[in-house]
Order: sequence, then structure tokens, then C-alpha cells
Amino acid sequence: MNSSNSSSGISRRKFLRDSGIAGATALSGLSLSLPARAQQAPSIPSATVRLAANPYTNHAWVVLASRQGFLSDVGITIDPPEPKIVLIQQSVPQLQNKEIDASTMYLGLVSSAIDNLPDIKPFFVYSYWAGNTILTAPDSDFKTVDDFLAEGMSWEDAARAAMAQLEGEEIVVPPNPSTYPWMNLAYSFADMTMEDSSIVALEDPRAVQLAASGRINLAAPGGAVQIYQLQHQAGWRPLMSTIQMLANMPASPGSVVNNVLNYDCMITTQSYIDENRETMLRLCSAMYRTVDYMFGPDQQTALSQYAPFINANAGSELDADAIKFIFEVLDPFFSFADQEQVWTDTDFPLYYRNIYEFQLAEYRRAGTIEDRDYDLDAFFQARSLWMEMRDQQTRADGLFESLEGQSLSEERLALVDLARQHYGWYNFLDAVRFLEAAAA
Repeated sequence: MNSSNSSSGISRRKFLRDSGIAGATALSGLSLSLPARAQQAPSIPSATVRLAANPYTNHAWVVLASRQGFLSDVGITIDPPEPKIVLIQQSVPQLQNKEIDASTMYLGLVSSAIDNLPDIKPFFVYSYWAGNTILTAPDSDFKTVDDFLAEGMSWEDAARAAMAQLEGEEIVVPPNPSTYPWMNLAYSFADMTMEDSSIVALEDPRAVQLAASGRINLAAPGGAVQIYQLQHQAGWRPLMSTIQMLANMPASPGSVVNNVLNYDCMITTQSYIDENRETMLRLCSAMYRTVDYMFGPDQQTALSQYAPFINANAGSELDADAIKFIFEVLDPFFSFADQEQVWTDTDFPLYYRNIYEFQLAEYRRAGTIEDRDYDLDAFFQARSLWMEMRDQQTRADGLFESLEGQSLSEERLALVDLARQHYGWYNFLDAVRFLEAAAA
């Protein structure tokens, strides 16, 4: 773009410094008549959000949004200055009691009680648990499902052959039954159940100790840390895993694999979204930016920065490499671009309706929730907010294009610079506001 001298004498540096800090300005549509002076720069209003996180590796990462200044860049201060750590069973009651405004959450705990929690909504979906794995020792004679697939078997035959090996075999599982539905799904491929093996229920750390001593050949830990220790550090092989299921099983609302999938997300109340929608859009932008930080060129720095926080709050001893494995293998994240498949691609195994239509139908049949229809689009406010952000991104793209090649004053160029900066931060809401002001 070409620039003309400003008639106000204000420098671009001062303009950039003083713009976008407080109070919102209502803006009208784009005008292609470009007088010498831009409309007064819109400012980003200040907002305080009481943010909470559960003490798990795939939840407490939101601390980086505050530590890196990504929240303050879009006018948000969190109270306390770093996310309040709450147990997962405390998140919903504290939202209902207005003690917090937003929290991380394992969505299965909300969807399984959807009829009793009409005001609780996921507004930001960022990952899914893919960690469930039956592991076998590196020197064992057991073949994995991947071994059978490499021999040319179909998925059905390979899954049957892999799981049939476990009949009568000793396998260590956690005493907590939360992983058992997934285990029984895996066993069902060979027309078996867990009881067809010799089940040894031990806490995950004890399972790792036995594995290290060579006393067991099969284990299905429930914890991400222990899966990491066996698979990544000790070289144990995944005989059957959620990741293998997703790669080979059909994606549809009727696929049984949907029963063992769930999103990790952030939740709030519908009333809070309705009263603070622009704040929610800015909060989401900071979280998408944080995801980019954790998976970009500065990943090692980001995860090393995060490790002490999660270790202090979860009693773990994770380093950056362990967190990387958890985030990329056991609990894969969705970027802003990945959301397209989550919300629009019916062939994607993790498409929201493929998972949750199946699960809600199962809950209704089991009597867990009321037997009535549930509006998933109203439930998933994350879908609505992402689509609004996508529309704002498209609007910003059009405004950038319309201003290209225009002779703009220094003030207008400064507004375009601000817009470009916020666009790069996923804050498309304010990028559009700055661009509309530049074009007014």
C-alpha cells in the first residue's frame, strides 16, 4: 500500500500504542470513500474472566495464555492471575454458583448429564482423548493389530486376531473402571470380554514397575504418564489402541467406536455467553493462539514453561518431551483450522454428530438421561463461536482486499497494521473493527 502524510502530526508508533485499549465503538458498514483522516480508532474493552482449569496435563495448559500475555493482548485479565485449579467434579457446581466464569472439562461428564445441566455449554473444543491402549512388551511374542494389517489382513480380521491372543492371558489394568468400556470394545472384536483374560487390577505406577522388571507382558494403563513411560520410554508396542481404531473403523453416527470418544473442552453457562459474547470470542482467540504456541516452532520452550505448573498441581514429574507425547499422541489437539472438520466434515471420525448422537442415544436407551431429543447445535456453543470467528475471518479478508492499493493516510495504515496483528492472533472480531474504521 502507498501512504500519505498524516495531517494530525501523530506518529504511527504513538497511534499504535494508544489504540485498542478500552471502550467499544459501534461501527457501520464499509465505505470506500477514503477521506484523509480515519475514523477514531476503535478500542478493545477490558474484561475480567474468572478462569479455572482441572489439574490434568491436557487441561491446565491454559495457564500459558496468561503467562504469554495472549489474554491481555485482547483486553482480558483473568482472576486469579493464573487459572484457578479445581477438581473436575467441582467445575460445574462452581459455574452454577457463579464462583467461576469458565473452566476446562472432560465433555463426557457433561454430555452424560445433559438433561440435568441445560445451562452448561462447551464453548471451546481443543482435543480428544485417544490414549486408551493395550500395550505389549517389546520382547513378547504377541503381535499387534498393525502387524496383522501389514500381513495383508482386513481391519476386522486383524483386530480379531490381535485380541484373540489375549484369551487366558494375564493383563494388568487399573482398578478404576473408567477404561473398562473401551477395553470391552477392544475385546468384542474377537467376540470376547475382559473376563476372557486373567485380569490383574493394579494402580498404574505399580504396573510400570512390574513392566520394568519384566514380570508382565500385557498392560492397559489408564494414565497418560504411565502410557508414555511404557510406550515411549520402554518401547512397549500398542497391541490395540483408540488411534488404530480411528484410523481403520468407519466414521458415522452408528460406529461403535464413538462410544469411547470424547472431547476435552472449556465450558461456561449459556447465560454467560449471552451476556459476554464478544469477550468469549476474544477468549477463544487467545486459546487458539496458545495452541499454536504449543505446537509451533517454540514448542520446546512452551512445554518447558508449562511443565513446572502442571507438575506442581498434579504431583507429576513431566518434562517437555513427555508433555509433547501426551499432546500429540494420547490427547491430540485441534488447531483453529482443524475445527473445520470437527464441525462440518461428516466423514471425519471426530465430527461432533458422529460421536455425540451415538452417545446420547446410548444414554437414552440406558435410562441415564431423559428419552427425548437434544439439540446438539444449541449444546455445542463451541461450534457457533468458531463459525462466527470463521465468518469474521472471511469479512476481514474482504476488507484487506478492498483496501489494497488505496492511498491511505498514516492513521489508516496504522489501523490496518493493528488489524493485521489481531488477525494473526485469531482475534478476527477486532481485526474487522479496525479495518472498518480504516475504511470509514
